[in-house]
Amino acid sequence: MIRSFLKGEWEKSSEDEKGLYAELNSKYRLAIDDFGTVEITAPKEDMPTVDLEKIKNKKGQIGEASIEDIMIALKNIKGDPEKGKEIFKNQACFTCHSVSSGEVMKGPFMGQIGSIMNREQIAESILKPNASISQGFSTVQIQTKGGDNYVGFVTQESATDLTIRNIAGIATQLKKFDIAERKELEASMMPSGLVNALSYEEMASLVAYLEQQK
Repeated sequence: MIRSFLKGEWEKSSEDEKGLYAELNSKYRLAIDDFGTVEITAPKEDMPTVDLEKIKNKKGQIGEASIEDIMIALKNIKGDPEKGKEIFKNQACFTCHSVSSGEVMKGPFMGQIGSIMNREQIAESILKPNASISQGFSTVQIQTKGGDNYVGFVTQESATDLTIRNIAGIATQLKKFDIAERKELEASMMPSGLVNALSYEEMASLVAYLEQQK
């Protein structure tokens, strides 16, 4: 019935309109010989070619690029873990993260991050710290009845006491009856944009270093 309908419409159409039926015949493989066929070509993508070798060491590239472009670059740039270790220090990542169990625990422990996250997940956690906050590391703000304010991670808690550790690793024990207000903040204590000044190569090296922590 469909075939008969289409042929009837085709017979009533002008020569210019018959081209539409040829396109339909080719696109949907109708196999109606009277319609004829046309060659269907995929649209040409006019995308610029990016030479990563030329731009991978450009300082500030991370801050200028989209997260999608960064992820593509990281797939093609292996990075140097030894350089990544130095970048970890130079970027002051150690201020909030320890990589050895012997160090003071501050923010999320990085000593086993490579066995928990893959390369892409590590990169995304650096680029978008608020997207996935590690369990147990939600930022908590506490105000005591005496007017003192504390911001950090609650590392221990009982029915009567709790311990809050700030980003410098300093722990403070509080009595719960002294707490006037306690709220969990939506944002991570790690601000966005910390690696904006890095190049693709440096970012890849930082990720490579963290990837080795297992």
